[in-house]
Amino acid sequence: MILRTKVLYALALLPIIASAKTVYSGEFDYHNFKSPVASFSGRTQAEVARMCNTGEHASNDDLAQCSHLKFNYASSQLEKKLKAIRSRSENNDKSLKTDGEPPSSPYFEKAQAAWTTYRDNECYSETYSMGAAAERYIFFWECMANITKSRVKELDELLKY
Repeated sequence: MILRTKVLYALALLPIIASAKTVYSGEFDYHNFKSPVASFSGRTQAEVARMCNTGEHASNDDLAQCSHLKFNYASSQLEKKLKAIRSRSENNDKSLKTDGEPPSSPYFEKAQAAWTTYRDNECYSETYSMGAAAERYIFFWECMANITKSRVKELDELLKY
């Protein structure tokens, strides 16, 4: 009789445990996120800026999209720096080739690809360690933005030489 009670108790809890999954549970791919532009459609830039700066009247989804906007801005800055470095490397590689030296561009591209993998994995790692928290995507996009901003600063240093 006690065994049946335990089994019935476990079966009664199963739907509660199974339904505990949320939109913040499990793996996700940031490439498939709704864009902030689509998310904030119907709002003016001023309204979005105010909400993102103050957090006033913002849901967690709104705040995640605000952080997504920060990442998008940092990413656009990164692309500008990468374009400048690639242009400079292309010119430099011509000179290196003339001197019989190996080009630097392929190594830079490998380094950049490795950096992108590092950034993504670092941010997924930090985010997944939180579990299914409602702030999950806010922290993810903040991580992506912060690491990208750091890379922009690194590339700025490269461009000084």
